[in-house]
Amino acid sequence: MDENELNQISMLMLTYSGKAKQILNQTIDTISLSTYKKDDVSAQFEKAHKWLTKAHNEQNKAIKYVDNLQYSVLFTHAQDTLMNTETIYFLLTKLIPLIRINQ
Repeated sequence: MDENELNQISMLMLTYSGKAKQILNQTIDTISLSTYKKDDVSAQFEKAHKWLTKAHNEQNKAIKYVDNLQYSVLFTHAQDTLMNTETIYFLLTKLIPLIRINQ
């Protein structure tokens, strides 16, 4: 895999992870409303998960060449963004049920 291919994968990872993060941010806005619907939140999680899966699929394209990859700040940034977005996703899936219990 050459540098150009890795950069393309990195940009797709950033795009897909960014889309998931945007949806998760909207999810937080949604649950802050007293009138939010569980189905709306579930649909947002499903969309975010699809974007995270797409980002992971791109990452896997690069990782299979791990023995031949040159270090890339852009790829490192893309992986960091993906992992941070996954952390947000994980925390929200754990915290939202707690919020519902306390309402």
